Amino acid sequence: MSAPVDRSAAVEPVPRPPRGRATATTHVRGSALLLVGRLMSMGLGLVIQLLLVRLLAKEDFGAFAWALSVVTLVQAFVPLGLDRVDSRLMAVADERGDDRSLVGIIVGEALLISGLGTVVFVVVLLWHTHLGPGIAPSQTAANLLVIMVLLAPLGALDALVLATFATFGRSRSVFYRRYLIEPVLRLSAIVMVFAVGGGVYGLTVGYVSAALLGGLLYAWLLVRLLSEIGVLAELRGRIVIPMREMAREGFPLVSSTLIYAATTALPALVLGAVGTALEVAALRAALPLAMLSLAAGSAFAILYLPMVARLWDRNDRHAIRITYWRTSLWVSVSSFPALLLGVAFATPVTVTLLGERYASTSPILVVLTLGFWFQSAAGMSGPLLSVCGRRRYLLWANVGSLVLGGLACALLIPRFGPLGAAVATTITLVGASLLRSSGMDTLPPGFFDRHVSGPFAVMAAATVGCAVFQEWAGLSFIYALLVTTVVSLAVGIYALPYLDLPRTFPELVHLRVLGPVLARLATRRVDTSSNPYLGSGGSPRRRGVADADGAEAVALNSRRRDADFLFFPPTGVVRVGPVPLGGVEALLKAVPPGAAVAVALSSASRRLTRTRAALEARGLDGVELFWEAPRRSRCQMLVPLSSRAAVLVATRRHEGSARGVLLSRVSMVLVRCGLTWVVARDVIAIGRRGSR
Repeated sequence: MSAPVDRSAAVEPVPRPPRGRATATTHVRGSALLLVGRLMSMGLGLVIQLLLVRLLAKEDFGAFAWALSVVTLVQAFVPLGLDRVDSRLMAVADERGDDRSLVGIIVGEALLISGLGTVVFVVVLLWHTHLGPGIAPSQTAANLLVIMVLLAPLGALDALVLATFATFGRSRSVFYRRYLIEPVLRLSAIVMVFAVGGGVYGLTVGYVSAALLGGLLYAWLLVRLLSEIGVLAELRGRIVIPMREMAREGFPLVSSTLIYAATTALPALVLGAVGTALEVAALRAALPLAMLSLAAGSAFAILYLPMVARLWDRNDRHAIRITYWRTSLWVSVSSFPALLLGVAFATPVTVTLLGERYASTSPILVVLTLGFWFQSAAGMSGPLLSVCGRRRYLLWANVGSLVLGGLACALLIPRFGPLGAAVATTITLVGASLLRSSGMDTLPPGFFDRHVSGPFAVMAAATVGCAVFQEWAGLSFIYALLVTTVVSLAVGIYALPYLDLPRTFPELVHLRVLGPVLARLATRRVDTSSNPYLGSGGSPRRRGVADADGAEAVALNSRRRDADFLFFPPTGVVRVGPVPLGGVEALLKAVPPGAAVAVALSSASRRLTRTRAALEARGLDGVELFWEAPRRSRCQMLVPLSSRAAVLVATRRHEGSARGVLLSRVSMVLVRCGLTWVVARDVIAIGRRGSR
């Protein structure tokens, strides 16, 4: 007789796997796509700015810019700091499989933004007639503020949708939604307004209408995203709005958001109170050109925060270090052309793009560009401190920066006008970045590394050299662009070994013509003797190979008869190469007997079998060849080439069932014929150091 079954017993649900992804390579690749989109968006934004500067009277442009500065401050305040933590909270909720809290975070922040936005609009509508001299530069600016203040809640809701897309790694969706649709809508509104002869009031209405239309489109895309990934289908019961957690995490960061907004808005507001609309126009005309330095930082930061939050939740401190330094270097190198144009070639850029009316703006552009580039280079420290729980320090650092910026505005703007406002902005940016970076001393030891100073020193020297050359030669705008391109390429080539290009963008390395050149430039010898973050072997744990604690590893990237070797002792990374294949014996002598060894073989050598025999002859026992599963399959595993079943499973997963069966059979035939290089681009030989 069978035992009775207790059907009333509760069955604990199996938690679903997280829908997002968190790897440094995925982050940099997705952020690179967003960087391209950000550059496109800033290009369109620059076109919009040039249209406004040239089509509006200088006083009207100053009034419009002042109202836009007020909107920037209001938009920073409306989310009450949740815009700085919403992507992290959603990523953690998704990592834990809590769909009710995930939807609750979105709904809760949307309700908060809508409520506070309505309150702000009513207050401005009732009190705009009292914004006389000492507050607004003109009554026109106060009237424009009534209409333009609606942009604050619309912009905050737009940022919420953006954070949701970024949480699930939808960089392509973010690319189209934010960097293509939004600027196109705004540009279309401007063209339509001026085509019918509208003035500054019609332009303001067009701005708000474009934002409203974009908001409706983004709301539809958000619902569609939640349906596609299964959040709405799997949602059971009432949603849970984690108000306590949202308040604890977000409210202390209101100052962090305000410090960013105050750097651009507060000087313009103070200048409008003590000066004229013409002076505000001179300051705001240079601002979009200077903020080109933020393009790379803002693009990388979109995916940086949710990815670091996932790594922190997994307690992977080593991956956080790698991600921080690699992202900072990518941001600095990517924004270097904007630094050159804004500092070394400020005069031709200002005169050509803004016109002779704004020729006096070039010193303002130099000062602002320095501040924004510095903030972009050090901008990843703030989100990292927030994720690591250093919110109290971050709060006081932001308060200190606000006080510093306020004092700088009060002392410099009444005396020096627009140039004083630019200096106050730079002081605020640099001070905030230094305070946040100093707080990273509280992170685990070894987080800082002096070897990252190399690329920064080269960029500083190149900027000073170009500025001196421009002062002597007086280049025109076209020649300035040419020099900027050449110098930026040279700096990028120097920085390639620090950027881990072969593993971040392997497609570039496999190009027929440029691939070998990029691979050799990216893996040339650099001084990384105590740096565990930089170079082609940035991490001791190669993707798909988890080595044991304390195990040594040697990585071989063979190309024809030469190879690059990476040896990972406990103190860091030692690079030797390129050397002949026979040099592996000398390297293996540094590995203690019994330690695990992983050798990454490039299939370009087409001599995998002979290389395997050579490794066994030089002291590796039990060498086995593995194939890294296709990248598009997203499976982080190694497939033994000797196993027909393993190749069959991997190929099916990559190509689908019917096509995979055919391709797997062809693959096995090629492997048996010694043509493994046709099947797999990257092969890893794994063995153990013998006693020989």
